[in-house]
Amino acid sequence: MIRPELSQRHLNFESYRERITNFSNEFDLGLFVHILRRSLVWIALCLVLAVATALIYLRYTAEIHESYATLQLRKSNTAAEVLSMTAFTEADNLNVDVELMRSRYFLARVLQRLPVEVSYFRRGQILTEETYRSSPYQWRDLEVLDAGVRDVPVQIDLSRPGRVALAYTVAGRTHEVEAARHERITTPHFTGTLAFPQGEWIEEKDTRTTPYFRINSTGALLARFAKQVRVAVADPQAKTVEIRCRDANMVLARDLAQAMAETFIDFDLERQSESAENIIRFIRTQKDTVFNELRESELRLQTFKMENRVADMDRLTPIHLERSRAFEDEIVELTMELALLKEVARATDKPPAEVSAFDLLPLLVGTDFEASVGRLLGSLQELLDQRTEIYLEATAEHQAVINLERRIEVQKQMILSGVRTLQERTQDRLDEITGQLHAFEDSFLALPEKQLQFARIDRVFGLNEKYYTQLLEKEIQYRISRAGFVSENRILQDAGVNPVPVSPQRDMVFITCLAAGLVVCLIIVLTLYIVHDNITSLHDVAKLSNASIGILGMVPMYKKEIPISQLLIDKNPKSLIAESFRSIRTNLQFVDNSTGPKLVAITSTISGEGKTFVAINLAGIIAYSGKRVIILDLDMRKPKIHLGFGVENTKGMSTLLIGRHTLEETVQHSGLEGLDFVTAGPIPPNPSELIISEPMDRVLDQLLSEYDVVLVDNPPVGLVTDGLPMIQRADYPIYIFRADYSKKQFIQNVDRLINENDITKLSCILNGVDIDRSKYGYNYGYGYGYGYGQGYGGGYYEEQPARGLWATLLGKDK
Repeated sequence: MIRPELSQRHLNFESYRERITNFSNEFDLGLFVHILRRSLVWIALCLVLAVATALIYLRYTAEIHESYATLQLRKSNTAAEVLSMTAFTEADNLNVDVELMRSRYFLARVLQRLPVEVSYFRRGQILTEETYRSSPYQWRDLEVLDAGVRDVPVQIDLSRPGRVALAYTVAGRTHEVEAARHERITTPHFTGTLAFPQGEWIEEKDTRTTPYFRINSTGALLARFAKQVRVAVADPQAKTVEIRCRDANMVLARDLAQAMAETFIDFDLERQSESAENIIRFIRTQKDTVFNELRESELRLQTFKMENRVADMDRLTPIHLERSRAFEDEIVELTMELALLKEVARATDKPPAEVSAFDLLPLLVGTDFEASVGRLLGSLQELLDQRTEIYLEATAEHQAVINLERRIEVQKQMILSGVRTLQERTQDRLDEITGQLHAFEDSFLALPEKQLQFARIDRVFGLNEKYYTQLLEKEIQYRISRAGFVSENRILQDAGVNPVPVSPQRDMVFITCLAAGLVVCLIIVLTLYIVHDNITSLHDVAKLSNASIGILGMVPMYKKEIPISQLLIDKNPKSLIAESFRSIRTNLQFVDNSTGPKLVAITSTISGEGKTFVAINLAGIIAYSGKRVIILDLDMRKPKIHLGFGVENTKGMSTLLIGRHTLEETVQHSGLEGLDFVTAGPIPPNPSELIISEPMDRVLDQLLSEYDVVLVDNPPVGLVTDGLPMIQRADYPIYIFRADYSKKQFIQNVDRLINENDITKLSCILNGVDIDRSKYGYNYGYGYGYGYGQGYGGGYYEEQPARGLWATLLGKDK
């Protein structure tokens, strides 16, 4: 017998542990919908705030306009094609041109075409508007005396006719200047003249806007517009490039895009012309030198003929002439290469500011060392371009500039070293060919000495003549090529003013704000769902306890103000609350249907769950059925029964248990027949000891002999243990939960009372249920043995006098 009992207790304890561990892990859609409906006001508020945020953002955010131009990049040189010349310009690379247009070096040239040295503004209370090309005043002949004034806002006041007042702050010091409008205005930092393109203008006194202007620095302009310019290849096959510019001023965006397209066309022509001019300049220098040598050799040849009367070169052996000319041709080529290498070395060994790869690359065209030296020169040009760009933003003492200068010097030394190596090789080859020529000539020593001298003079003359002729041909070819070069870059689409802003986009702003509002709403609902820990229905009690707790019923929320006397069932016996207590009274029979007097003990987890309210009205409904009922207030720490009946609390259970008063002296009668009560009396220092004392047992025995039902209002067992002995002894131990007030973990207290104290008859009542709304879990619970009709719609409201179902069946209503 002992082992089965221990096994059963072990199974009950394991079930209890499992219920505590898995208290409620699944997602409850009904609870989520309930919380969602309760949060509709917050959801609506979040959506309204989202729309208001979108409207405020659109109202106080500057609009950004975009303008774009389409440029087609093409190059052709008809004269070079006719003459079958090697191109002397860099390769036609679309990506190279795009990178050039993206560079700050190119952007600096573009800004020189635009009137952006001075920017004019109107500052409002929130937004600032740039009056580009629409400013009523403009500065002419502006001269900056101190660069510290650049990028500093200068307030301007034109409210006085014929006068102008300026105010600005530089280095923490405020400067104020007043002068006549049409005279030259001079300040400590700049000087200039005001012009009014639209005629004399008087500023209206408008406190909402403040006009000012700013003298821009190159670095500030580049930093501003570099972020607003986008250059990309639109179609590689068609070689089209799209230039997009954004700005708050739509006219400025248009002008910037158009200026970039036009600047590139002009820059490309300038770049190609400069390269051709460098080649022609080099040819002219060489031509003058060779012309002097040719003239000198010609005079020597004529003088030799006249003095020595030597036979013509036709008398020499044809083989000698052919071989000699072959050597001479090679010597000419090597001599030109040496001259070119010397020129490259001379042009490279200059200060970085005077070096240009575009001047050097054409010198190498057609030579054997074009590829090797050309790569080194290309790398040098890239470093020089970087140097040009970085000097726009930094000084010579900047570490990045020093590092770049060092890299340029290293690259120059590499080029000079390579050129010297090529010079040595070429010179060696020239010496070798010259030696071969001398050796070949030595084989003809038998020829007359004077004829040999004549041949030598004639050979020098021939070399100079060929060299000079080649230079003339090259000069003519490059002149024709330069004249034949026409840049076919064209603007396929001019930039236009776009009044429709690209930012902010109204639809996108509204969608984003509404989406953010919905996300916030969802977060709020999910947060409320996650932190929600209140019991809302009897279904919660059944689910969280795995239906191990008996359920007597639920008491609806009293919509009106509860009167001082908490006894409500006698005010309107047909009310919904009265019917709910009748249902609970009936369901008590399922707990214990034996005959004899019954002890009812009511408790809860904490104060405020309606324990006293349920005790008074349950006692009243039982008395209403003809039973003799007495209520004992054992919550001696916080008594409330005397408040419910509106009496004094000068004597009661505390004075009765210590023997100060007798039972007859403490029992008081209510206005309802058959219902008596004993208040708690003055608060004692030891309520726990009084409750478990022997006098308490004698009082209960006497009351059970005189009354049908003794209903005890115990203190909350979640706070103190005073009421536990009475709960263990009671025939009807009742536990009170309050909807939307009691926490779900309170159910663990009931589990603990049942499993740890073996209170198997313990049942619960859910108090304060709002039945007027379609509430989460409201339709649950009719299978728990307490149902008293098909919902609360069966005529149990206060305005309808119909009888309750259980009251009709039992016939116990008065």
